Amino acid sequence: MAMYVYKDKGRTKELYAKDALNEDKNKRYYCPNPNCDAHMYVCGVDGVSSAYFSATRKAYPHRKGCDFEASNNFNSRKFDENAFDFENVLEAMRIPSKSVLKKKSSNPHKTGESESNPLKTTRQIYDMCKSYPCSHSYNNLVIGQMLLDDRSEYMYPKGVFGNRVIESKVKSGAFYDSTKMELRLVAPSSQKYEFILQFVDMALFDTIKNSLYNNRDKLIVVSGLWGPSGTFNVFCTEIVSKKQIVVITK
Repeated sequence: MAMYVYKDKGRTKELYAKDALNEDKNKRYYCPNPNCDAHMYVCGVDGVSSAYFSATRKAYPHRKGCDFEASNNFNSRKFDENAFDFENVLEAMRIPSKSVLKKKSSNPHKTGESESNPLKTTRQIYDMCKSYPCSHSYNNLVIGQMLLDDRSEYMYPKGVFGNRVIESKVKSGAFYDSTKMELRLVAPSSQKYEFILQFVDMALFDTIKNSLYNNRDKLIVVSGLWGPSGTFNVFCTEIVSKKQIVVITK
């Protein structure tokens, strides 16, 4: 499921779901993932459903592991773009105190005016970033400078530093070290970079380790403050909260 596609194979002409209400439902479009040749079609334009794009033809599905196969329900009208501060949100996720985290939203189920509801979770940021091309901006910050994925890989020629969200997979083979309390991921799908998740709390380490072990074939989205590990193309961040990690399922 995607909120935008390309009209041409060269992926130069974008089409957003919000602009596709009058499009031919039998016309094929191209997946935003440059490494996926799925045939995308506009859906949800009838009744009260919101429009979106999906690979509805069984003969032309997403490639295995394509990040646009998962559901994305991002609705820009529910969030206040001008109130979104990427750096502050990622810093807040690294506050381990549950009492502090709870104070961030007095009513998490509120669906009223958007001005009181900026993006504030890893999943919300991820869904937003996947709803736009990586070269576009959200509150004056380029999408590709918030999320590392297949589309934005070219924006990271020297590595991943600072506050970033990464779309990753569990590293093949032994991906954890219980003595050091470390987990290892790779990203993007080219596996150009390796990422080390470092823990100081054993209970949190075990919880995340077990979750990733049971979802080794899934996309793992991680928000963190990334820095060099001392090894070329390997970067690390400290994980202090489950809010920093999301397993993407269909």
